[in-house]
Amino acid sequence: MPRKVQIADAPPQLIAEVISNRCIGDEVYVIGLRCTQIQHWIPGDCIAVYKEDASGVSRPYSLSGDARTERLELWVRRFTAGVVSDELTRKRVGDTLKISPPFGWFRPAEPKESDQLYFATGTGISPFLAAIRSGMAAPRKIYWGLREPLVETDFPANVAIEYCLSRRGPAPRRVTDVLDQVEYHDETHIYACGLDQMIETVLGYFADKGIPAQRLHRECFFTAKVDA
Repeated sequence: MPRKVQIADAPPQLIAEVISNRCIGDEVYVIGLRCTQIQHWIPGDCIAVYKEDASGVSRPYSLSGDARTERLELWVRRFTAGVVSDELTRKRVGDTLKISPPFGWFRPAEPKESDQLYFATGTGISPFLAAIRSGMAAPRKIYWGLREPLVETDFPANVAIEYCLSRRGPAPRRVTDVLDQVEYHDETHIYACGLDQMIETVLGYFADKGIPAQRLHRECFFTAKVDA
C-alpha cells in the first residue's frame, strides 16, 4: 500500500500559506509554508496535507527544513494522477492549503552522538535533511538513490553523500548495489527512508550482518503503487 496514516481522532485542520515553490528537477518540488499555529516540531515529523475539496482525504509529507525556524518545508514529488501531490505542487506563492499539526515516530537524530548511516531514495531524504539542518544530527555518510540528478540539493558542505543514480550517468547504481562497500560497526545505527523495496533490502542486509533490530530504523514513503 502507499504511504497512509490512520489517526484515531481527526486532527484539527490548520491553514498554511505557501511562501515559496520551486522545482529542483525530476518532478521534485520544494515547497515552503507558513503556519502560525505550528510552534514546535521534531525532525522526522510529518504533516498531513488535505485535498482542496471537502472529502477530508490527505497525504502525509515529512518536514525537511530547520525546526528552529518558523518556516515549514516539504519535498514533494509530483504524480500527475496523484491524490494530493499534483494540486499541491501547482500551488503559487500566496495560496493557502489545509494541513494537520506535526506528528511522527521516525527520529533520525536519535540517539544523540551515535554512529549513524542514512539511506534514502528520492524525497525520502526529507527527514534526514530536517535532522541535519536543525543541528541535531551528524551522520557519517548518506547513501541517496535518485532516478535523475537534481538541479540543487542544499546540503551542508560537511555532509558526506554518496549519490546512487539508477537511470543516468556512466555507471548507474542503486543504493542497494553499494551495500558491500559500506563501513559500519556493531554500534552503528542504520536509518532507511523512501521506497519500501530499498528499505527491506538495506535493513535486511544489516540484520544479516548482526546489527540488532533496535539499531535499524525505517520510514516507508512509497511502494510499487503510489497515489501520493
